[in-house]
Amino acid sequence: MVQGDTNKQGSGGQDPHWGPFPALLGGLAGMSALVLAIVAGLWADNDPWTILLRGLFAMAICWLGGFTAGWLVKRAVHADPRSDCAEDLGLSGESDDSLQAEESMEEAQEHREAA
Repeated sequence: MVQGDTNKQGSGGQDPHWGPFPALLGGLAGMSALVLAIVAGLWADNDPWTILLRGLFAMAICWLGGFTAGWLVKRAVHADPRSDCAEDLGLSGESDDSLQAEESMEEAQEHREAA
């Protein structure tokens, strides 16, 4: 493998495990808000339509907040998507450190064979 070769980046140069993170966090926040709004509405003895409308409103607002928070976390973890650095792209298997360790192991093997 050539040092600096980052052709195995996946879609958009990002780690594929981080792709759905904002939507996942938004969905969890939205569903939690819906459940809490329903429980609070039932506890307050509100009528069913009021409970559902307030629950849906809370779900929409919290989904948006959760999605935004997930997007910010994703951007913080992957510093610069335009960067050529494998570590910034989240590809730890192709980072400079792993390449240096691989080269050191190859050099050590060559020294053993030469001895």
